[in-house]
Amino acid sequence: MLGRRLIGAVVIALIVMAARPVQADVAYSVDIKTVGVKDKALSGALDNASQLVALKDRPPPSAASLRRRAEDDLSRLRDVMHAAGYWDALVAFTADTNVAPARVTVTVTPGLLFHLKSVAFVLPSGAPATLPSHEGPAALGLTLGGPALSAPVEGGDARIVALFGQNGQPFAQVTDRRVVVDVASKTMSVTYTIEPGPHATFGATTIDGLRGVHRDFVTRRIAWTEGAPYDERQVEATRSDLTRSGLFSGVEVRHAEAPAPDGSVAMTIDLIEGPPHSVGAGAGYNTNIGLGARAFWEDRNLFGEGEDLKLTAGAAQKQLGVAANFRRPDFLMRKQDLIVNAELLHQTTDAYISRREDAYAGVEELMFPPYTFGGGVALERATLTELARDENYFLIGAPLYVRRDTTDDILNPTRGTRTTFTITPYHGLSSRSLDFVTSRLDERSYFSLTDDNRFVLAGYGAIGSVEGPNLDDLPADKRLYAGGSGSVRGYDYQRAGPLDQYLIPVGGRSSLELGTELRYRITDTVGLVPFVDAGNVYPSNYPDNLSLFYGAGLGLRYYTLIGPLRLDLAFPLEKRPSDRPFQIYLSLGQAF
Repeated sequence: MLGRRLIGAVVIALIVMAARPVQADVAYSVDIKTVGVKDKALSGALDNASQLVALKDRPPPSAASLRRRAEDDLSRLRDVMHAAGYWDALVAFTADTNVAPARVTVTVTPGLLFHLKSVAFVLPSGAPATLPSHEGPAALGLTLGGPALSAPVEGGDARIVALFGQNGQPFAQVTDRRVVVDVASKTMSVTYTIEPGPHATFGATTIDGLRGVHRDFVTRRIAWTEGAPYDERQVEATRSDLTRSGLFSGVEVRHAEAPAPDGSVAMTIDLIEGPPHSVGAGAGYNTNIGLGARAFWEDRNLFGEGEDLKLTAGAAQKQLGVAANFRRPDFLMRKQDLIVNAELLHQTTDAYISRREDAYAGVEELMFPPYTFGGGVALERATLTELARDENYFLIGAPLYVRRDTTDDILNPTRGTRTTFTITPYHGLSSRSLDFVTSRLDERSYFSLTDDNRFVLAGYGAIGSVEGPNLDDLPADKRLYAGGSGSVRGYDYQRAGPLDQYLIPVGGRSSLELGTELRYRITDTVGLVPFVDAGNVYPSNYPDNLSLFYGAGLGLRYYTLIGPLRLDLAFPLEKRPSDRPFQIYLSLGQAF
């Protein structure tokens, strides 16, 4: 009997549940309004902090849940306003759930902007403390009379510790931070309590973790001198220098927990060596050289002093080559590298067929960061076939260059600039007299349009020149060309310029190239890149007009640990009968 009653209750419950209407998720729109203040950055910060905005594509199951989501947003949005200096901002919302989709309106009334009235520094005893900087609060990014922003105030702790660490006191601490916001006067006052700690000097240094790298290589990169006053900037310079060497997968530089009786502080450098060898291969395709493949072998610590040797071989439908590149750091002096390169290359282009042998030896020095200077001697021997005519030459050159690089990433920069100027005088060593000078100025700029680097505007411009013989007397492979993967996309390699009666690229004695991309990172691994390129070559020594060939297209990026994989589809905007309707490029790395 009991069993029948239980079964009956279960059946009734199932019937009731089945009869209950299915509750749909509540889709909604959201509008965050700021009253009386027009500030795009502030509006963007509010949108970024809002869960209503972030979870819009994941609607809540009920109207009550939607209201709870909106209520949870209020404290987040108030924090954003406080960070911007609006300390008595009012935040409220309304939710109309009688329409579909539901409509949520968040109203932010900032009120008056608060200002920073005072910044004080005291010791734990209450006595005044002296900040080791003549700039005072400005050294912390705090401006008296300026907006009462919370982020610089909170970040002041780390900046204070850094200032003391740069001036011989590595054990300084901020033990308390007191912030008083006066609603009546619309001001903020800040007091930092500082324990400066003892003065210290650099003591003995211990280096741990070395296996294949010689100790002298690391010692030369230690920026401090034993016995000198402690300076955190020298510690960071040492850490950065060792990391940039590429020999270590882990670098930690730390000081002892307390100074010795003589005031010295022992230093320890913990290192984890990375794999010294690399082997890799890849394949690519573009309409310049066709389908191709490339393989390399690299030793980054050939003799224990960071010597880098890289051997590369590549084959494509229109190109075949092998190369060896050697770099020896600290050659003759610190921060000066010896560079030796050699290459054999067979290349078939629309303008010529070339068989080349090149060799270069020179030095490169990071003398005044971010400036790098380099120069050396190059030997070039080539056999050219142009319109069924063979030409041989043997040249000696003296390339000189200066480079300024402030970008934040080698493979995928989002901020900064790269400027390179190269000039190379050549002298003919064969029976033919051939003396000329080539030069090129290249500028690349990167601007992140959002804090998370989702949108990056990238641009480049380059101008090249050849001074010396007439165009007809200049070897075809020493002329300047435009068009192709790293130039004006949309045109075949070398074909963004004048053609002769046989539709063969003529080349020029000067060139002008421009380009811009908007790099939009949809996810952490996928991005879209619309782009426009322009360029031309000229028979004169310098570009004498702005008549350019334009190409445009859309690119797809897949971001990997070794750089973005690039797929570009480009179209010539001024198509001639001999130009293809589109170009495809597939390679590793950004176009510029």
